[in-house]
Amino acid sequence: MEIVNLKPKKHIIVCVNERENEDCCMNVCGMELFLYLKNYVRNNGLSGSVWITRSKCLGFCNNTGAVAVIYPEGKWITEIKEDDYDNIIKELRLF
Repeated sequence: MEIVNLKPKKHIIVCVNERENEDCCMNVCGMELFLYLKNYVRNNGLSGSVWITRSKCLGFCNNTGAVAVIYPEGKWITEIKEDDYDNIIKELRLF
């Protein structure tokens, strides 16, 4: 086992959970949000300092928009729609 001590300046976890016949982030563009953020980070040279991770259920299921959490702040964001993506990008510029 090897322990690697890396700590990003920001870590955004995006729910991409998929459920049949229930509210889930896959149905409200969770994967699209994940890919948008991932591409932004790659295209702007932030890969070493900003991590974007997809996850299963984060526990705030709804039929309006995706769910994400931003660390180290522990800021939870729910009901994220495409119009909100740039506001999440602004969170990456705070460091």
